[in-house]
Amino acid sequence: MKINSYELEGKLKQQLDAVYVFSGNDPFWLNEATATVQKYAQKAGFDKSCTHCFSDEELNLEDLIETMTSPGLFADRVLVIIKITDFRNKTKSILEACIASLNPSLLLIIQTPRLSQAELKKNTQLTALANSGIISFFYDPTQKQIFDFLRNKAAGYGLNLNNGAIAILFSAYEGNLDGMCQVIQKMELCGIKGQVNEEMMREHISAATSFSVFDYVEAMIDPATPVARRIQIMEVLLANGSTIFDLISRTASVLNTLHEMRSILDSVGNLNEYFAGHRLLKSYTAKRPMYFNAANNNSISELHHLIELLNKADFLARNFQDEEALMILKEIAITLSAKNLRLYPNDDE
Repeated sequence: MKINSYELEGKLKQQLDAVYVFSGNDPFWLNEATATVQKYAQKAGFDKSCTHCFSDEELNLEDLIETMTSPGLFADRVLVIIKITDFRNKTKSILEACIASLNPSLLLIIQTPRLSQAELKKNTQLTALANSGIISFFYDPTQKQIFDFLRNKAAGYGLNLNNGAIAILFSAYEGNLDGMCQVIQKMELCGIKGQVNEEMMREHISAATSFSVFDYVEAMIDPATPVARRIQIMEVLLANGSTIFDLISRTASVLNTLHEMRSILDSVGNLNEYFAGHRLLKSYTAKRPMYFNAANNNSISELHHLIELLNKADFLARNFQDEEALMILKEIAITLSAKNLRLYPNDDE
C-alpha cells in the first residue's frame, strides 16, 4: 500500500504491517520514519535486543537470511532494518531474499534512495514487498513543513517554540535537521519547559557553537556536511584558541584517511578489512556509511591536489601568512563537499 509520509503514524495506530519501504534522499526523514515504526513495534512486543540493521555497502547475504528466518532462542519476533544506498549493490538478490524470508515473526523496514514511479514499476521485487505492507515516498520538505516538524518535535519534549525561535534555529543550522533536533534535546536536558522565545533560543544556539577539533575532523570527512558549517567550525576553533597549525594538522589527518580509504577502495573494491582494523570503526559501525561515502566522494587525483594545497597552506602559515593559509583550508572544505551526482538520470514521476 502506498501512503503519504504524514499518514504513517495514523496507519501504525491502526495496525503494524509486515513490511515498510521508505524511499527518499534525505537520511534524516528515513530514520525518523524508521524510529516511528520501531516505537510502535516495541509496543507490539518486538524487543530492542532483537533489532538488526544491515547496509548494502557491507552486507553478507547469508547473515541477512539467517537473521530474518531465525528469531533466536529467547525471542519469537525479529525486526530487520535494511539500508539500500545504491541500487547497483546486489539489490536484486537482497530483495529476493527478503521476499523469500517473509514470515509472521519478521518485521522488515527497508530504506532506499528516492524512486520515481517509473522506477518503482520496473523494480518487481520492491513492488512485491510494498504489496505486503506499506511504501512511502519522502520528498524535500518545504520550509513550512520543517517548521511544523520542529514545533511538533519540541512539543514532545514539553517545549513550545514560537515562530521567531524556530526561525532563528533554522537560520543558525541552515536547515540541518540533526543539528536543530540536538539543540531541542539539549534544551529539554537543561530542564527547560514551556514557552521558548527568541532570546532563549539564541542563548542555546550560542552554547551549541562550542566545537572541538574532533567536530572539525568529522565535519571535513562527512561529505554531507554543509560548507558553511565547516567554515563556522574553523572560525569558532580559531576564536577559542586553536591555531592555524592545529587546523592544518587535523586537515592533514583527514586527507590521509581519505587517501588511504580511496586507495583501498580502488584496489580491493570494498572497505571491510579497513573498517575491521580501525580503532574506532571496528565497533562504531554506525559511522561506517559516512566514511564509505567520503571515500567515494573524491578521486585519488583530487586528493593528491588537495594534499598539495595543504602543503601550500602549511608553507604560508610558517611564513606568518595565516589569512592566506585559512583561505586554502576553506578551499579544501569546499572541494570535500558532496558531489552533485544524479543516481537516477531518468527520474520521471
